[in-house]
Amino acid sequence: MALLELKDVTISYKNVPTVQNVSLSLEQGQICSIVGESGSGKTTVIRAVLGLLAGGGRVTQGEILFEGETLLNKSKEDWRKLRGTGISMIFQDSGAMMNPTRKIGDCFVEYIRTHENISKRDAWDKGIKMLERMRLPSGDNIMKSYPFQLSGGMRQRVGIAMGMTYQPRLLLADEPTGNLDSKTSADVLGLLKRTSMEFNQTIVMITHNNEIAQLADRIVRIEDGRIAG
Repeated sequence: MALLELKDVTISYKNVPTVQNVSLSLEQGQICSIVGESGSGKTTVIRAVLGLLAGGGRVTQGEILFEGETLLNKSKEDWRKLRGTGISMIFQDSGAMMNPTRKIGDCFVEYIRTHENISKRDAWDKGIKMLERMRLPSGDNIMKSYPFQLSGGMRQRVGIAMGMTYQPRLLLADEPTGNLDSKTSADVLGLLKRTSMEFNQTIVMITHNNEIAQLADRIVRIEDGRIAG
């Protein structure tokens, strides 16, 4: 059974289809790159998988299955339980997704305690361990820092650490190296590859960089909302 399966999926905004007839099947442990120009529909596809379509977007045709179960009729409580544990997402600039007025540790502890009934102290320690696992030195200092005090590469590693806390079976990465220099980009991609192998994790990675795409087991190209080729 495929871990993730999209069957003839069409996504519409105000009844106007923007992504049409997309089908995709991924096994456990595969890394898939979705490539295409800006506005082609790449991000829309993975946001649909995570149930986070913005601006009134909705799946108007087809089916999205995760471990054989549909994702299209999940309640808010179902999604709360699934996000972070079954499916996680890393954004292009994880730091930009964090509250700039709150320290990394405050956000990380809150995230952990949303999914697990543990004390703030234990959540803090768990956060430090995850940061260090992502090869970030001085985890305690990072937890006490604000996002703007970290480099782009460090913020991405924090985002990966948070996304990997509960070893989700599926990790969605939206241009995870888009704002990074070539060396930092290579480091972050290497980290994603290692975590995929370590946890037998499936990764769907959006990129417009063909060199990055080549690191995946499978490449899917989207043009004008449709799979090309």
